[in-house]
Amino acid sequence: MSTEQDTKKLLKFRESMEKRLLEIQAEIQNLQKAIEEIDKLIVNTGFRTFTSAETDTTLETTTTEEKESETKAAEEVEPEQDQIRITSKDGTILGTMNIKEHTIIFTPTETFDFALDIPPFQSFLIERVLDNMRKTDQERSTNGELDPGEILNFEVQEQDGILTQLSIQNYGGERRLREINSSLRWTFDKMYDKISQG
Repeated sequence: MSTEQDTKKLLKFRESMEKRLLEIQAEIQNLQKAIEEIDKLIVNTGFRTFTSAETDTTLETTTTEEKESETKAAEEVEPEQDQIRITSKDGTILGTMNIKEHTIIFTPTETFDFALDIPPFQSFLIERVLDNMRKTDQERSTNGELDPGEILNFEVQEQDGILTQLSIQNYGGERRLREINSSLRWTFDKMYDKISQG
């Protein structure tokens, strides 16, 4: 009789554990959705660009962590450097940024498949950073402040939807170089997180 009671207790305990497991799985899914929504908000409202007196575009962040990341990235970029490693928060090398004359060429690390449709590549790096820089240059050119041949331009190279290279011509001065470096780090760190999570 004792054995039967013990078995019933174990079955009841197992049932409660299964119920709890389902609750935890649901909670994990909700947290993942919340993180995705927060990432979207960061992309849409966490950054803003503005034109200074020198008409350079400056990236601003709203969290201490991102400000520290940007400061670190800015400190690591020197105008005379011709190659800069883009790393994640944990130090993983995500790609290399080669600088030659007025051109930046970013080549992602081959071990990672950075698909173009992984946020925030298109919504942030392309549309909010590089497109905004190009539009600013076009306006300056229209106003006679910038030669048409000096307008920022960029090209995304891909194979089967996977980024193979991002080239940026006429990136401008040191301030823009630092902003692009910071933007690349933030973007690919977020993409790396999503790839790592599977």
